[in-house]
Amino acid sequence: MQSLRRAYTLAELIIVIAILGLAGALLVPRLINADTFTVQAAVRSVIADITFAQTDALAMQKVRRFQFLRDENDRIHGYAILAPSNPDLYDGPFDLETAEYLDHPSAIGTGGNFIVDFDFQDRFAGVEITEVSFDGNDWVAFDALGGPLRGGAMPLAGGGEIRMRGASGSYLIRLSGFTGKITVERIDE
Repeated sequence: MQSLRRAYTLAELIIVIAILGLAGALLVPRLINADTFTVQAAVRSVIADITFAQTDALAMQKVRRFQFLRDENDRIHGYAILAPSNPDLYDGPFDLETAEYLDHPSAIGTGGNFIVDFDFQDRFAGVEITEVSFDGNDWVAFDALGGPLRGGAMPLAGGGEIRMRGASGSYLIRLSGFTGKITVERIDE
């Protein structure tokens, strides 16, 4: 008796792959909103860069300041990491032109300065930083031990918050006082 081997023909495989591809093309856009990824990427970027500023302060044993950028209408459109040469002056007024930025050689269009501007980065299109408060400031600094500072070389005891919004939702980033621990949660606004 001869045993028959049953295999799928090329035509059958192509039909199955086409059906799966069509189902995926129809269902995936309904299940996944591209804006969700955009706002989450922006939130992750802010968290990663705050953590980087904190870690760089610890590694280099120098003060680092995480400064949010405002336009002439007081709208927050990005942030920068500053590396003041005189650590005693880290809490002075911010001037976009004269600030001492942390070097970021791979940054495009910033002259090597660590600046992230949501207005000029397509990956953050439609995402807003709606509110920032670190004991009333729109910046937070980190000391040589990575601890958060407010003005006057005082620890940031009360912590701080950053609120971000995209079309698919809003997020609240919290920075704990003293420890600098970062948490994030989705919020309804």
